[in-house]
Amino acid sequence: MERDVKLVSVIIPCYNHGQFIREAIESIRAQTWTDFEIIVVDDGSDDPETIHVLRNLDLPRVRVFHTENAHLSAARNYGIRKSTGAFILTLDADDRFEPTFIEKGMKVLNEEPGIGVVTCFVKPFGSNQAEAFLPEGGGVDNFLLKNNCCGNALFRYQCWVDAGGYNEAMRGFEDWDFWIGVTKRGWRVKTIPEFLFFYRDTEGSMYKSVNSRRPELFRAIVENHIDLFREHIVDVLYQKERRIKYLKDHLRNLKASRSGWSRLRKLTRLSRVWKKRK
Repeated sequence: MERDVKLVSVIIPCYNHGQFIREAIESIRAQTWTDFEIIVVDDGSDDPETIHVLRNLDLPRVRVFHTENAHLSAARNYGIRKSTGAFILTLDADDRFEPTFIEKGMKVLNEEPGIGVVTCFVKPFGSNQAEAFLPEGGGVDNFLLKNNCCGNALFRYQCWVDAGGYNEAMRGFEDWDFWIGVTKRGWRVKTIPEFLFFYRDTEGSMYKSVNSRRPELFRAIVENHIDLFREHIVDVLYQKERRIKYLKDHLRNLKASRSGWSRLRKLTRLSRVWKKRK
């Protein structure tokens, strides 16, 4: 099937997020780039409110598909296979984009053929406990020890083809695994240095749950791309040592500043006592 070279296919997997899905959709309908289609994939939701919302979601340029629960990667792959655009934008059902993101991202992709993916700065909202995420983008070297792209990003359909789609066996860090699959085939990721994506930070968010399993998930990523990590083993170990040194230096400075602050408070208390004696 020949794909529409101007069309952005927005893929929104939804699992029990019926209370937020309209907000996510409206953030796309409000985009300044108007050539888009929205594909919502109901990933086997069992929440009555979500089921009701998705069954009654009747909006222009929005298609809803229902599948059995198979997790995020499978839902995204399913939606992309149903899409018709030459460009793909992934969006989780409880998040949203700023209205100019697609237009700015498409400008990059149209002007720079070597760029396969466009991301941006990420600002959390909700409980506001998470820190802002400022991904650096780059080539494969930038993804060996750190995920430098937001999971909700704009990319060429060809990138998905080249990477072989999302790894449906990955239950966590599927985005990071996918970006490695894309960049190791020569594509680069570019970051728009603006807060154009808003991530809903909640107590039970998938991001927090996934990070608690980071060692096991990182091991899976290495195993998925073992030849790549063998090729870059020197760089990987060097970057790892630099990170360890940075963290140790930071901890040392933090302890010193706390010690200094503690001494200052002690001196302040002694000064007050002395003044009272006088």
